[in-house]
Amino acid sequence: MRLVCIAKPGIDLHRTLSDSETSRHILRFYHPKRAEWGVTLDVSTVSSGLALMSELRWYIQRYMAEVLFEDTEHTVYLTRELAREVYETRSVALIEGWNVSFRVAILEDGRSVRIPEGIPDSAGVVQTFHVWGLAHEHP
Repeated sequence: MRLVCIAKPGIDLHRTLSDSETSRHILRFYHPKRAEWGVTLDVSTVSSGLALMSELRWYIQRYMAEVLFEDTEHTVYLTRELAREVYETRSVALIEGWNVSFRVAILEDGRSVRIPEGIPDSAGVVQTFHVWGLAHEHP
């Protein structure tokens, strides 16, 4: 399973996490992989990913625009809030054709935007992720 951490524009997330002794300590077993737009982290389970994101809460608020959880069963990514609802509170069960889906697109200028399904990508899109989320997260 993979976590995708998308940096806010102008932030070198890999370097930011590497420069901080606290985040280095938190991430010592995860070895963040640099991406043009942020970092990816391999975790064994969704629950371990949620625990890791809880520990990185301050870094998420300050340096990250989006955190996505890879869902290999449905071949999509989940928002952090949906992953928490599904795997921590168990108040939601994922089904094929989840009703709240959108794309997270990373633009050349480093911004990330949520794009509703059915709307084509605009020029300057570097990477796109198909995402499932909760109703209030829909763009």
